[in-house]
Amino acid sequence: MGQVPASRPVSGQSPYGFVGTAASRGIGVITSRASASLDAVVAPACAREWRRRSESAAAVLADCPIILLAVSDDAIAQVLATLRAEGLDDRTYVHFCGGRSFEGAFGAHPLMSFANTLYEPAFYRDIPIFVDADRPDPSGYFQSLFPGLPNPCFALKPEDKAYYHALCALAGGMTAVLWREFFAAMEARFGAPRSALASYPRRIIENVLESTDGALTGPVARGDTETIRSHLDALEGSALATVYQALIATAGRERP
Repeated sequence: MGQVPASRPVSGQSPYGFVGTAASRGIGVITSRASASLDAVVAPACAREWRRRSESAAAVLADCPIILLAVSDDAIAQVLATLRAEGLDDRTYVHFCGGRSFEGAFGAHPLMSFANTLYEPAFYRDIPIFVDADRPDPSGYFQSLFPGLPNPCFALKPEDKAYYHALCALAGGMTAVLWREFFAAMEARFGAPRSALASYPRRIIENVLESTDGALTGPVARGDTETIRSHLDALEGSALATVYQALIATAGRERP
């Protein structure tokens, strides 16, 4: 469980409610870290957390007008139905799923990769939030729920959600898999520790930020067919061979 707001929410006299233990991956940690010092502690007066195996939701969340559904995507609909059945039908619900919509809950997806450790407070203020575009002023509505948060907001139409989230998963989560394989092989097969290779991924990200079109380098960018063919031969039989071929196609080069 990540830190929750260190001061009472500015949106009203009552606390936010948290459902689940994944609040560190959603607005919960953004709310706390955007306004709290590094040594801030949990303040029970401004947040309530209900876990599905604890006491009744109605008892824990009775004074929470805004309830944050910090649970897995597949559990959102079921948890929402449970809370409503327990008499919490008049609350404002916020979920953090970027790829799906849920009736009766407002979607606010932080476009960020959250690790197991907390980042510096200032970092959270710049995280872009993609919110449901089913209101006349989606960004304004988000600000009404979380006053004081300076995060940039972007409206996301329901029909665009799956594509948006797929891009996030590919660019973020899936590249992490590639880097995992890279570092593991470099250390186990070639004796190069992670610490000695850190400048490589950092420079790649910097190049991408500076110029997306100019960031692609190497044999695929140059069209070195024979080199690419040798890569595929070396990767043959592994899942990475399929990934390599798919990335070649995405980069605009024909497969050799």
